[in-house]
Amino acid sequence: MSCVVSFSLMAQDDNFYPNDDSTSFAYQDEQEEDEEYDEEATIIEVEDADLQAVVDNIFSLIDVNDEYIQGDSLLQSYAIYRYSPELVPYIDNKQTDTMLSYRYDIVVAEDLYYIKEYVYNNNGAWDFIYERLYNKDRRLCYFTRSYNTYNSGCAEVALERSEYFFDDKGELIKKTYSIFDSNENELELDDCYMEREDYDKYMSLDEFLQNRQIPLAE
Repeated sequence: MSCVVSFSLMAQDDNFYPNDDSTSFAYQDEQEEDEEYDEEATIIEVEDADLQAVVDNIFSLIDVNDEYIQGDSLLQSYAIYRYSPELVPYIDNKQTDTMLSYRYDIVVAEDLYYIKEYVYNNNGAWDFIYERLYNKDRRLCYFTRSYNTYNSGCAEVALERSEYFFDDKGELIKKTYSIFDSNENELELDDCYMEREDYDKYMSLDEFLQNRQIPLAE
């Protein structure tokens, strides 16, 4: 199940009269609906040509970043292991990989900044991956959340992925969502238990780096 939202949203009446029983019930119903709202599973479609042009530009940055990653020369990698809280350069090693808590793959280029953050579960029951793409002004334009789990109850392995697209003002202009099994068969969210964790998208690159204490080499 997913929730589709368009940008032609109707304005809501902000007036609330606590002594009016009918209004009170309506307000209570709105609160219940808010509690059921799942931002992660929401889909927002672009219906404006100007906004679509912004999304197309973001896709162009994504393509450029993919080329950088394939070239590998601009990639920086850091990690935090369970046996130490210190952020250290990541070295691909099958033995130490089992002790990973966090890993960061970073691309720094003239036109973009990209960070892929892996959050590992100690017993391997789930993993979270967050991808952040910042433009040359160090503002977030693209964010993804990927989650895979063995504890969904609807598949041996269930995976979900959300994509967020932002304009230059930091306004959300497009949102996608998908949920599927390890064979890429679509699943029904209502049949699955998928974790909803607290996280910050970090609209500013500098705020993200400061919070994670990552020494970005430019």
